Amino acid sequence: MNTLFAIPPFLRCEDLSLMRTALALAGLVLLLAALLWRRTRGRQAGRAAPADLHALLQMRKAAPPAKVANSAPPPAPRAPDTPSFDAARLDAMFGYDRRLQGEILALFVAETRDRLAGIAHALRCERTAPARVLAQEILDGSQSMGLLPLQALARQAVHAGFSNDIGALRRLHAELLMALDALSQAVTVLQTAGAAQADDRSGVGSRP
Repeated sequence: MNTLFAIPPFLRCEDLSLMRTALALAGLVLLLAALLWRRTRGRQAGRAAPADLHALLQMRKAAPPAKVANSAPPPAPRAPDTPSFDAARLDAMFGYDRRLQGEILALFVAETRDRLAGIAHALRCERTAPARVLAQEILDGSQSMGLLPLQALARQAVHAGFSNDIGALRRLHAELLMALDALSQAVTVLQTAGAAQADDRSGVGSRP
Protein backbone atom coordinates (compact mmCIF):
# COMPACT_ATOMS: atom_id res chain seq x y z
CA MET A 1 0.00 0.00 0.00
CA ASN A 2 2.83 2.33 0.82
CA THR A 3 4.42 1.63 -2.51
CA LEU A 4 1.48 3.26 -4.30
CA PHE A 5 2.13 6.59 -2.60
CA ALA A 6 5.89 6.44 -2.91
CA ILE A 7 7.41 9.36 -4.86
CA PRO A 8 9.33 8.30 -7.95
CA PRO A 9 13.02 9.13 -7.88
CA PHE A 10 12.78 11.75 -10.67
CA LEU A 11 10.08 13.69 -8.77
CA ARG A 12 11.93 14.16 -5.53
CA CYS A 13 12.54 17.67 -4.21
CA GLU A 14 16.27 17.33 -4.61
CA ASP A 15 15.85 16.40 -8.27
CA LEU A 16 13.45 19.31 -8.86
CA SER A 17 15.94 21.79 -7.45
CA LEU A 18 18.64 20.36 -9.67
CA MET A 19 16.37 20.72 -12.70
CA ARG A 20 15.67 24.35 -11.83
CA THR A 21 19.38 25.03 -11.53
CA ALA A 22 20.04 23.35 -14.87
CA LEU A 23 17.30 25.38 -16.55
CA ALA A 24 18.68 28.60 -15.09
CA LEU A 25 22.16 27.76 -16.34
CA ALA A 26 20.77 26.95 -19.78
CA GLY A 27 18.95 30.30 -19.90
CA LEU A 28 22.11 32.12 -18.87
CA VAL A 29 24.07 30.38 -21.61
CA LEU A 30 21.46 31.37 -24.19
CA LEU A 31 21.57 34.99 -22.99
CA LEU A 32 25.35 35.10 -23.23
CA ALA A 33 25.19 33.60 -26.71
CA ALA A 34 22.67 36.25 -27.82
CA LEU A 35 24.83 39.06 -26.43
CA LEU A 36 27.92 37.64 -28.13
CA TRP A 37 26.07 37.39 -31.45
CA ARG A 38 24.82 40.98 -31.18
CA ARG A 39 28.31 42.25 -30.37
CA THR A 40 29.82 40.39 -33.32
CA ARG A 41 27.15 41.78 -35.64
CA GLY A 42 27.74 45.32 -34.34
CA ARG A 43 31.46 45.05 -35.10
CA GLN A 44 30.71 43.91 -38.63
CA ALA A 45 28.33 46.82 -39.13
CA GLY A 46 30.94 49.21 -37.75
CA ARG A 47 33.49 47.92 -40.25
CA ALA A 48 31.04 48.43 -43.11
CA ALA A 49 30.04 51.92 -41.90
CA PRO A 50 33.07 53.79 -43.31
CA ALA A 51 32.34 52.49 -46.78
CA ASP A 52 28.70 53.52 -46.50
CA LEU A 53 29.72 56.92 -45.13
CA HIS A 54 32.17 57.41 -47.98
CA ALA A 55 29.45 56.58 -50.50
CA LEU A 56 27.07 59.01 -48.78
CA LEU A 57 29.64 61.79 -48.94
CA GLN A 58 30.23 61.10 -52.62
CA MET A 59 26.49 61.33 -53.28
CA ARG A 60 26.27 64.65 -51.43
CA LYS A 61 29.19 66.06 -53.42
CA ALA A 62 27.60 64.98 -56.68
CA ALA A 63 24.21 66.51 -55.79
CA PRO A 64 23.79 70.16 -56.92
CA PRO A 65 23.68 72.70 -54.09
CA ALA A 66 20.28 74.01 -53.15
CA LYS A 67 19.51 77.48 -54.40
CA VAL A 68 19.24 80.09 -51.70
CA ALA A 69 16.28 82.40 -52.09
CA ASN A 70 17.31 85.94 -52.82
CA SER A 71 16.12 88.05 -49.91
CA ALA A 72 15.81 91.53 -51.30
CA PRO A 73 16.21 94.31 -48.72
CA PRO A 74 13.08 96.28 -47.94
CA PRO A 75 12.68 99.39 -50.07
CA ALA A 76 13.84 102.58 -48.44
CA PRO A 77 11.11 105.10 -47.69
CA ARG A 78 10.95 107.80 -50.32
CA ALA A 79 10.29 111.44 -49.78
CA PRO A 80 6.71 112.57 -50.37
CA ASP A 81 5.91 114.31 -53.65
CA THR A 82 3.23 116.53 -52.08
CA PRO A 83 4.39 120.02 -50.97
CA SER A 84 5.21 120.17 -47.28
CA PHE A 85 2.65 122.87 -46.52
CA ASP A 86 -0.21 124.75 -48.12
CA ALA A 87 0.88 128.36 -48.57
CA ALA A 88 -2.69 129.57 -49.09
CA ARG A 89 -3.74 127.96 -45.81
CA LEU A 90 -0.87 129.63 -43.96
CA ASP A 91 -1.71 133.00 -45.55
CA ALA A 92 -5.32 132.64 -44.40
CA MET A 93 -4.23 131.76 -40.86
CA PHE A 94 -1.27 134.08 -40.26
CA GLY A 95 -1.54 136.67 -43.00
CA TYR A 96 1.16 137.22 -45.59
CA ASP A 97 3.94 137.63 -43.05
CA ARG A 98 6.46 135.01 -44.18
CA ARG A 99 8.68 135.56 -41.16
CA LEU A 100 5.81 134.83 -38.76
CA GLN A 101 4.84 131.76 -40.76
CA GLY A 102 8.44 130.53 -40.68
CA GLU A 103 8.71 131.00 -36.91
CA ILE A 104 5.47 129.13 -36.25
CA LEU A 105 6.42 126.28 -38.56
CA ALA A 106 9.92 126.09 -37.05
CA LEU A 107 8.34 125.71 -33.61
CA PHE A 108 6.06 122.98 -34.96
CA VAL A 109 9.06 121.17 -36.50
CA ALA A 110 10.91 121.20 -33.17
CA GLU A 111 7.89 119.88 -31.26
CA THR A 112 7.22 117.21 -33.89
CA ARG A 113 10.84 116.06 -33.77
CA ASP A 114 10.50 115.58 -30.01
CA ARG A 115 7.30 113.60 -30.54
CA LEU A 116 8.98 111.39 -33.14
CA ALA A 117 11.79 110.72 -30.66
CA GLY A 118 9.13 109.64 -28.17
CA ILE A 119 7.58 107.36 -30.78
CA ALA A 120 10.99 105.79 -31.47
CA HIS A 121 11.45 105.11 -27.75
CA ALA A 122 7.98 103.58 -27.49
CA LEU A 123 8.67 101.33 -30.47
CA ARG A 124 11.94 100.15 -28.95
CA CYS A 125 9.92 99.12 -25.90
CA GLU A 126 7.24 97.64 -28.23
CA ARG A 127 4.52 99.82 -26.73
CA THR A 128 2.00 100.87 -29.33
CA ALA A 129 -0.28 102.96 -27.09
CA PRO A 130 2.22 105.80 -26.36
CA ALA A 131 3.28 105.79 -30.02
CA ARG A 132 -0.35 106.12 -31.08
CA VAL A 133 -0.95 109.05 -28.69
CA LEU A 134 2.09 110.93 -30.01
CA ALA A 135 1.06 110.20 -33.60
CA GLN A 136 -2.38 111.63 -32.80
CA GLU A 137 -0.75 114.84 -31.54
CA ILE A 138 1.24 115.11 -34.78
CA LEU A 139 -1.96 114.50 -36.74
CA ASP A 140 -3.84 117.25 -34.90
CA GLY A 141 -1.08 119.82 -35.37
CA SER A 142 -0.44 119.04 -39.02
CA GLN A 143 -4.15 119.00 -39.81
CA SER A 144 -4.73 122.40 -38.22
CA MET A 145 -1.97 123.99 -40.33
CA GLY A 146 -2.61 122.10 -43.56
CA LEU A 147 0.64 120.09 -43.59
CA LEU A 148 -0.67 117.40 -45.92
CA PRO A 149 2.25 114.88 -46.05
CA LEU A 150 2.64 114.78 -42.27
CA GLN A 151 -1.12 114.66 -41.85
CA ALA A 152 -1.50 111.59 -44.09
CA LEU A 153 1.41 109.70 -42.50
CA ALA A 154 0.34 110.55 -38.96
CA ARG A 155 -3.19 109.31 -39.68
CA GLN A 156 -1.77 105.99 -40.91
CA ALA A 157 0.39 105.77 -37.79
CA VAL A 158 -2.66 106.28 -35.58
CA HIS A 159 -4.49 103.46 -37.36
CA ALA A 160 -1.42 101.22 -37.05
CA GLY A 161 -1.30 102.00 -33.34
CA PHE A 162 -4.92 100.93 -32.91
CA SER A 163 -4.08 97.71 -34.79
CA ASN A 164 -0.95 97.09 -32.65
CA ASP A 165 1.07 96.80 -35.86
CA ILE A 166 4.66 97.40 -34.73
CA GLY A 167 6.10 96.84 -38.21
CA ALA A 168 3.83 99.43 -39.81
CA LEU A 169 4.58 101.90 -37.02
CA ARG A 170 8.33 101.52 -37.57
CA ARG A 171 7.93 102.07 -41.31
CA LEU A 172 5.68 105.10 -40.82
CA HIS A 173 8.06 106.52 -38.23
CA ALA A 174 10.85 106.49 -40.82
CA GLU A 175 8.58 108.13 -43.39
CA LEU A 176 7.49 110.76 -40.87
CA LEU A 177 11.13 111.61 -40.22
CA MET A 178 11.73 112.11 -43.94
CA ALA A 179 8.58 114.22 -44.29
CA LEU A 180 9.66 116.33 -41.31
CA ASP A 181 13.10 116.87 -42.86
CA ALA A 182 11.43 118.04 -46.07
CA LEU A 183 9.23 120.39 -44.05
CA SER A 184 12.27 121.72 -42.20
CA GLN A 185 13.97 122.54 -45.50
CA ALA A 186 10.81 124.26 -46.74
CA VAL A 187 10.65 126.26 -43.51
CA THR A 188 14.24 127.41 -44.04
CA VAL A 189 13.31 128.67 -47.50
CA LEU A 190 10.24 130.36 -46.05
CA GLN A 191 12.28 132.05 -43.34
CA THR A 192 14.74 133.30 -45.95
CA ALA A 193 11.85 134.74 -47.94
CA GLY A 194 10.48 136.30 -44.77
CA ALA A 195 13.80 137.95 -44.00
CA ALA A 196 13.94 139.35 -47.54
CA GLN A 197 10.37 140.58 -47.18
CA ALA A 198 11.23 142.32 -43.92
CA ASP A 199 14.27 143.95 -45.51
CA ASP A 200 12.13 145.25 -48.35
CA ARG A 201 9.64 146.71 -45.91
CA SER A 202 12.35 148.35 -43.86
CA GLY A 203 13.90 149.75 -47.02
CA VAL A 204 10.61 151.20 -48.15
CA GLY A 205 9.96 152.69 -44.73
CA SER A 206 13.36 154.36 -44.56
CA ARG A 207 12.94 156.17 -47.86
CA PRO A 208 12.32 159.96 -47.56
